[in-house]
Amino acid sequence: MSVSVSVTPARDPAWRRALARWRRAIARWRHSALLLVAARLVPLVAALGLWVSALPQIDVARMTDMGLTSVLPLQVPLAVVLIVASGAWHLRQRKLSHPFLALHLAALILILYGTTTLVEQQPRFAATYIHVGISEYISRTGMVAPQLEARFDWPGFFILTSMLSQVIGLKSTMDFAGWAPVYLNLLYLAPLSLIFRSITPDPRMVWAGLWLFELTNWVGQDYFSPQGLNYFLFLSIIGLILTYFRTPKPASSRVRDWLARRRGSSVLVGAYSLITPEQLPPAELPSKRLAGLVVVLVVVFSYVSFSHQLTPFFTVAALLGLVALNRIRLRMMPILLGVIAVVWVSYMTVPFLSGHVAQLVSEFGQLTGSVGANVTGRLAGSPDHRFVVMLDMLFSASLWAMAAIGFLVRWRDGRRDVSMALLIASPVPLVAAQAYGGELVLRLYLFTLPFMAILAAGVVYGRPAQLPSRLRTCAVIAVCAAITMGFFSTRYGNERMDAMTTSEVEGIQQLYEIAPPGSLLMAPNGDLPWRSQAFELYDYTTPSDEILLGTPADLAALMKKASNPRAYLVLTASEEAEAELFSGVSSAQWDEFVDQMRKSPDFRLAFENADTKIFELQAAGAGAYAPAATEPASLASDRTAPAAAGAPA
Repeated sequence: MSVSVSVTPARDPAWRRALARWRRAIARWRHSALLLVAARLVPLVAALGLWVSALPQIDVARMTDMGLTSVLPLQVPLAVVLIVASGAWHLRQRKLSHPFLALHLAALILILYGTTTLVEQQPRFAATYIHVGISEYISRTGMVAPQLEARFDWPGFFILTSMLSQVIGLKSTMDFAGWAPVYLNLLYLAPLSLIFRSITPDPRMVWAGLWLFELTNWVGQDYFSPQGLNYFLFLSIIGLILTYFRTPKPASSRVRDWLARRRGSSVLVGAYSLITPEQLPPAELPSKRLAGLVVVLVVVFSYVSFSHQLTPFFTVAALLGLVALNRIRLRMMPILLGVIAVVWVSYMTVPFLSGHVAQLVSEFGQLTGSVGANVTGRLAGSPDHRFVVMLDMLFSASLWAMAAIGFLVRWRDGRRDVSMALLIASPVPLVAAQAYGGELVLRLYLFTLPFMAILAAGVVYGRPAQLPSRLRTCAVIAVCAAITMGFFSTRYGNERMDAMTTSEVEGIQQLYEIAPPGSLLMAPNGDLPWRSQAFELYDYTTPSDEILLGTPADLAALMKKASNPRAYLVLTASEEAEAELFSGVSSAQWDEFVDQMRKSPDFRLAFENADTKIFELQAAGAGAYAPAATEPASLASDRTAPAAAGAPA
């Protein structure tokens, strides 16, 4: 008889089976999470694809007086709308993904501010080349030269960029000048977040404010300039003060007691209570760190004072407004900073003041003249340019209206954003103080933009307890689509003159090879890429576009009045665009003037290419001289093609 024995296989312990189940669950969760993330990124990937595909189609040489929008493919604004729509839809979620929103915001900045850098041949703006030239002079000589240029009286930016280029090992600051709008707008996000979080803990409103700021920053002061860097420092000062030094209870018992003794005390006290509610408590720091932060703020402002003419006074005005209604604890800070700014201007900018003090004094308080220079004076030039200026005004007024509505929405919800309103209103008196060449209203918009943006975001996102509905989200997307078209029209409306071509840059290089040091270099206006090198070796002058309406003989007489041994007139495509946009000089008038210059016995054509013509005066100053050659140094060539998409121009 046989006996069979069955053996049962040993089972894994319970903890191992549980661990295996957890591993399988985690694997499934990771797989589904990756799919969810990938699905959410589809609009972003599609938007970037549309944008990249559109870049080769942008031919800046075909631009009209409407600027970049005249050659902008529809894919570019559509890409922006896709990114905004994806971000706005995500803001409806109860749990926000900050990396997701940050990625979309970075892509938005790249499209809005990097498109021109990628499709244009050279860095934008004639002022960029002047700033590069000042930095080059400081790098080469180790000195500043206020007698050469007023910007040397505020040399902080140029000293810093000169040091930075040498530390990195670059040949010139031009190597990183072209991408300034992109990296500066990325830098602005950090202090903007501090400012926005000072009035609301709701991340939706903060993110919406950041997006709206980038969509409405059309003024274009974020290029390679002292203003671009000092605007970041301005935002940092305001953000740090609002974060760590705001008054938790701005209502003053002294003011309330004083109002209680006045006639109509109940109304006055009630109104005072409305405008001075409790703010969010400031972020906590140990007293020693707060003291150190105050020192840092003073040091940063001191740098601002010797880096830019306007930013110190906008900063002081903003802090005075906050102190006036007891919104911050640093009551003596605006006085201290004001003294620093005045001391620098009074003692360290004497070369500038000696030649301009009479003009500055005469313009002080001339509100009518300032408004005329800043508003009505800009409505000149070609019809398309006047239309762009009208869009600028409409764009700005619309944002002011949105900010007012957002303020009222938050007010009805019990939130008194008085600090933001003060920061918007406090710089307005500066318009009456100085016209600043017709640009002060633009700077006023720029310095009030952050506070208008966060209030405008309150129209939809101003109530933290209420998620935006689908209808409101669709309305946000529609409004942002309109803003996007307005942005490309207003920011890049002058792009025909702002864009510099390779032919122009090469022409200026030839100018420096042709003209001996000490020569007079003249251009109808300053819109050309010169002065980026040899800053002190030549006399530069830009009389006005009116010389284009005169005769070559009149121009020769004007140039002979100078004592320079030689003199040259430089005509470029960007100068022609500026003359047409702002002075109303037609293309036919420009061509007629060039034709007269070719035939004039007073001038000879020393160099010519597709976008540059250099005419040499036959006799300059006291001494006549024989020209070195009878033929142009270079024959005209075809216009250089735009830089390849995907590479910096």
